[in-house]
Amino acid sequence: MTNIEFSLFRKLLYSEYGIYFEDSKKNILKIKVDKLLRMNNMDSYKDYYELLKNPAEKKHLIDFLNIMTVNKTNFFREKKHFDFIKEELSKIIQKNSSILKEKKIRIWSSASSTGEEAYSIAILLNEIMPQNITIKILGTDISQRALKIALKGRYSSIIKKQIPNYYLQKYFIKIGEEYIVKDILKKMVRFRVFNLKDKFPFKNKIDIIFCRNVMIYFDDIFKEELINKFYEVTKKKGLLFIGHSETIRNLKHKYKYIEPTIYIK
Repeated sequence: MTNIEFSLFRKLLYSEYGIYFEDSKKNILKIKVDKLLRMNNMDSYKDYYELLKNPAEKKHLIDFLNIMTVNKTNFFREKKHFDFIKEELSKIIQKNSSILKEKKIRIWSSASSTGEEAYSIAILLNEIMPQNITIKILGTDISQRALKIALKGRYSSIIKKQIPNYYLQKYFIKIGEEYIVKDILKKMVRFRVFNLKDKFPFKNKIDIIFCRNVMIYFDDIFKEELINKFYEVTKKKGLLFIGHSETIRNLKHKYKYIEPTIYIK
């Protein structure tokens, strides 16, 4: 892959999805594109690029995206965030009075991958939220492949290492070596394909936004734009959680710092 070809694929990813590959990651991009070439029985970077640019071949652009993004996650990842919600729930509800007024809490898992984050939030809130409060969780991701897994809610036995046994028994059905999410959780969560570069479609503002471990793919220009879009759809005194490997300290935004990776409007 020449530098020119690398630049073409990099610009395509950035213009379509805001994903930025630094020069140092050229070889990583090359390996992923080579895999796609083999999948499509092609041997020309230029021809494959032209295929991706063809509006009539949207499927190939989706496949391209699925290979380029890593959908690695697990249940209750970055436990500190879940502990914070559990410990501070009464204060969260007190500060955000609309939760009690509307008897509803809205959460957005904005990079939900294969669904573990959204279902973890559902488990936690179902355990600690007053019973008269309706829990509504939206899980979005740019990867259709990842969301198909989330919608099925079927996970391998590896989740036994991630979820306390009490939750496994209460919220999952074990069939063979798989654990299937029960309807009690599925009723709280809906999944949608969504590109964070697009206009946010929300009619109602969000109480808690999770945007964790996805901004590592973005440059500071897009990160700042995204954080301010999040701010606009966050309710007053609503919360934003970002990944522990991420920071927004060098970006211009109006969120107030609570503690590392946790912000409030």
